[in-house]
Amino acid sequence: MEHKRTSFFVALLLLSPLTLVLPLMPILNPAATTTYTSSLEQTVSYASVVTQTYYGSTTGTALVQAPLYLPPKIVGFMAPKGKCSQYIYPVTVTTGSVLNLEMTSTYPANAYLLPTYTYQTSTDGCELTVPALVFQTNFTAYTLRWTAPESGTFYVILTGPTTVIMLTDSGSSQPVEELANITYVMSTQTSFQNYAVTSQSALTYTTTSNQPLDIHQPRTFLGLEVVAMFGLITCLGVTLIAIIRWRRP
Repeated sequence: MEHKRTSFFVALLLLSPLTLVLPLMPILNPAATTTYTSSLEQTVSYASVVTQTYYGSTTGTALVQAPLYLPPKIVGFMAPKGKCSQYIYPVTVTTGSVLNLEMTSTYPANAYLLPTYTYQTSTDGCELTVPALVFQTNFTAYTLRWTAPESGTFYVILTGPTTVIMLTDSGSSQPVEELANITYVMSTQTSFQNYAVTSQSALTYTTTSNQPLDIHQPRTFLGLEVVAMFGLITCLGVTLIAIIRWRRP
């Protein structure tokens, strides 16, 4: 009796749906994790230039500009109608002297700079007929700026109608030699330096997938299916025989 029960249990196990489905169940893979690494390398080059100048000094005579201190001058003309009067203003300078004279006039007047005190004027006495080093006609405000090419006495000639002209020194100067500490350049040196800096950065990306991959067993051989079918039929036959024996008295 015990043998019949065991045979019946084995038959039911072989014919159960779980036994039939086991060979066909898919294989489930765990979650897949993928890692990506990205790197970047960059090289930066630059140059540095340094210039150094070395100086020396000594004591000697130096040429400097000293003020002329020209005294201000006011010139008043009393001229007949239609005529002009003249005035000579001498200035003694050395080579390289700078004249910087400001002139203002109540009525339009003329200014000329000559290397000599002899000159000729037009018939009305208003204009000079000889060439001038510098001149300005019909001024009411004028600044004479001139550098002397040589040493000597030069003459500012003023002509005009009845008017008042004012001359003011606005920084005239002359070169003089004086004992001074003279600084001079000894040498100049320039150096070049090249630099190269390489930097590298890396970024890591990690991707995790929680969806399992469904991969079924591959069917490689047709013989496996035949063997499985034959085993199933065999089990079915054994089960039927066990049932028949169990029912017999």
